[in-house]
Amino acid sequence: MTESITVVGYCVLAAALVACEAMGRMRRRTPTLAEALALVTRWRAGRWLVLGGWLWLGWHVFVRGDWR
Repeated sequence: MTESITVVGYCVLAAALVACEAMGRMRRRTPTLAEALALVTRWRAGRWLVLGGWLWLGWHVFVRGDWR
């Protein structure tokens, strides 16, 4: 994949998260991100999934440098 496709993918993901948060605040039927995260982390497997996702995101966004 090219760098521009990757950046567009991250922008789409960020926009989806913002839209989910906005829907949760406007409509009480949809949970906010904090409420959804609290629901997932009630279980041990959910905590491991959140930890794995956080590590993956941190590695791909903050640790990896430009290898050119």
